[in-house]
Amino acid sequence: FFLWTDTSVSLLPYGYGFEVDPREQSTLTIEHAHASKIGDFFGFVDLTQFHGAPDAKDSDTWYGEIGPRLSFGKLSGKAISFHLFSKSAFEVKDVLLAMQYERGSDPDVAEAGLIGIGFDLDLRENGFLGALGKFNYVQLNFYGRAEMTEGTRDGFRDMQITMVASRSFKVGNSDWLVDGYFDWVLGIGSEEWSYHLNPQVTMDLGSLLWGEPRKLYGGVEIDLWWNKYQIPNSAGFDTDQAAVSLLLKYHF
Repeated sequence: FFLWTDTSVSLLPYGYGFEVDPREQSTLTIEHAHASKIGDFFGFVDLTQFHGAPDAKDSDTWYGEIGPRLSFGKLSGKAISFHLFSKSAFEVKDVLLAMQYERGSDPDVAEAGLIGIGFDLDLRENGFLGALGKFNYVQLNFYGRAEMTEGTRDGFRDMQITMVASRSFKVGNSDWLVDGYFDWVLGIGSEEWSYHLNPQVTMDLGSLLWGEPRKLYGGVEIDLWWNKYQIPNSAGFDTDQAAVSLLLKYHF
C-alpha cells in the first residue's frame, strides 16, 4: 500500500529574530511523510521553547499540522499529465483532493481546517523559467480556509495557497538540499492576510562524513513571515518576521 515513507526529527537548538513571540527560540520538530496507492500525507509537530519568556508557564508551546491528499490519478487508474500552454513553467503530473488541519496548544489562538485542490508539478525544461534542473518535488495546493479559533468560527470564508518544493545540488564533493514551503492566506475573510516563507538550506552530513546519504543534514532554517499569525503589522506592533535558526535533521 505504501510506496515510500519518511520520518525525521529536527533540532533547531537556537534561533533569533522572531516576532510576536520571544525573539530567541529552540524547537524540536517531528515530521512524517508518505506516498501510497491512493495519495500522500505530510504531518508535523513543533515543540518550541521560548528563551527569556517573562512567565515560566508561557515558556513553551506546541503546534502541528496534518495534511492528507487523495490522488484522482491513482484512484481512477488513469495517469494525469498536462501543461497549460507550450511555454508554461510547470507540467501537471497529478491532481489531488487536498486537506489540512492545523492546531496549536491553545485552540482559541491557533486552529483551522482547510480543503481544496492540489497539484503535483514538474518544472518543464522548455518553460519560460528555463532549465532550472530537476526538483525532487513541487506541490501546489489551493485551499478554502476555515478559522476555528474563538470568535472566528465562520466557515470557509478565506483562501490559502501553499507551495512545497525541494531541490538537491552539489558544491564540490558535498551534497546540499534546499527545501521548504510558503503559505499565503489571502485575507478575504474575517482575518488579515498573511504570507509565510520557510526554506531550509542543509548539507548532507551523513554522506560527507561516513558515506550514508540522506540520513543526517545540518544547516539553517530561514523563517520569513509577513503579518505573522494574521496580525496586521504596524508601527506599534511589528509582526513582520525575519528569523534564522541552526538546524540538524535526522531521517530514520
